[in-house]
Amino acid sequence: MDPLAFFMSWTPVILLSVLAVVLKRPALEMSIYGAVFTLLLVVLYFDTPVSVALLAGLDGVVTTLPLLLVIFAGILLSSLLMEVGALGRIVDWFMGGVKSAYHRTVLITLGVGNFMEGAGVIAEPVVAPMLAAAGVPPRGAAALSIVGYAGLMTLEMAGIIITVLSLVTGLPEAELGLASAWLSLPAVLIMSAVVPLFLPPERQRLRRTALLLGCALVAGMAALGAAAYLSVSISGMTGGLALIIVLVALGRRRLALDRVVLRDLAPFGLLLAALLVVNTVPPLKELTFHRLVLQVRLIEPHTITLRPLFSAYVYLFAAFGLALLLQPQARRRIDHIWRSGLAKGWRASVAMALFGAMGQVIAFSGYSAGFTGLQQQHNLPWILAHGLATYSGQYYPVLVPLLGWVGTFLTGYGVASLMLFGQLQVQSAAVMGVSATWLASGLAVGASLGSISSPFKIALATPMCGALGQEGAILRLTIPLGVAASLVIGVVLWLVV
Repeated sequence: MDPLAFFMSWTPVILLSVLAVVLKRPALEMSIYGAVFTLLLVVLYFDTPVSVALLAGLDGVVTTLPLLLVIFAGILLSSLLMEVGALGRIVDWFMGGVKSAYHRTVLITLGVGNFMEGAGVIAEPVVAPMLAAAGVPPRGAAALSIVGYAGLMTLEMAGIIITVLSLVTGLPEAELGLASAWLSLPAVLIMSAVVPLFLPPERQRLRRTALLLGCALVAGMAALGAAAYLSVSISGMTGGLALIIVLVALGRRRLALDRVVLRDLAPFGLLLAALLVVNTVPPLKELTFHRLVLQVRLIEPHTITLRPLFSAYVYLFAAFGLALLLQPQARRRIDHIWRSGLAKGWRASVAMALFGAMGQVIAFSGYSAGFTGLQQQHNLPWILAHGLATYSGQYYPVLVPLLGWVGTFLTGYGVASLMLFGQLQVQSAAVMGVSATWLASGLAVGASLGSISSPFKIALATPMCGALGQEGAILRLTIPLGVAASLVIGVVLWLVV
């Protein structure tokens, strides 16, 4: 392993960290500098043809298209609901079923966040504005909309993360799901413990930290039980739902539904019902996930598969249409809502597209012209993974979750991290004589924790709650937290294997 090449492969991480932690730059600036730097790095230092790097970047932009549509649709929906006061009424409704405003914040952060991500719904467009309406400062609302589900994310997205990990590694899905569920327990405890860092100073901090840890234990144990005895595909959703039920049961009153609340909740009901149906009804899942698809291939090694009727953006637009239908005052303000959505969304959309391009340029570095061959010594993911394995020796398991964190930090996708580094865990396990299942699961949990530090994810959350342009200030806190949490999970993994 060339030490200089290993160092150079870390420079995109270093650059983005400096821009965020030291300079507190917004996501759009970070994405521009990061994309340009990465392009120059792979072309000039890692000998990747310009045509390959540019096509890989274009592939990254098209790959992020569904998420860009989610951003726009989510911003439109949240703007409409805030414009007519519906979001505030929903938050007040939650207050009617829990003991305190703090319980309400926990319910939204850990309960609603995990339930939605578990159901395959991207949580940020809904959870971030809910937290803002509940009185959480904009930066905190953006961060907590990710922190709340990051600990259990490996078990969420309707089980697709574990499915991809199984396909990449060839390991049994059930075993990976159970190992990931066990490692997710300390992960969700860590994420819950850091929640107060994003809230205003509160009294009785120790008591409230105990409450958070208890809530995390409820969600984590419920998810573990579902993974062990039911299905990984519903385990994350089960964890979020269990916590919601517990917090409401602890409340002094019960959630009461009236006509106004039902009208305000209807768009979310439509969104959740549609996504639950396509994720849990086998014939519909087969139809929407496997058959009604559009495939685009811009580069030979990667086929982009678009699933319009399985993805969240179609149902977010449908929820927006239902909200317009049910909220007459919104129809009179549609021009303002539309302009507001565009103003909030264009920076985040451009930033996410550039982060997507940056991720694919990294993933396909080292390919020859026409993508006809790969020089592994010039491929950044290969250098990162094998360098860590070479230099860490018997302590490699400690760094496996950090490797997952790096993959998500650079690409924005936890799944991309698994695809880049998953097979290496099987090879490393064979050499070290340890469990490949646990190494692969540690990688997946680290990749999930990487969500809190991902400029890509933060750029998705900030426009939803009035924190646009504050991405650098948020990342200044979440990058060190993500690294520290990954290393803690790495120590747990090292002790297990």
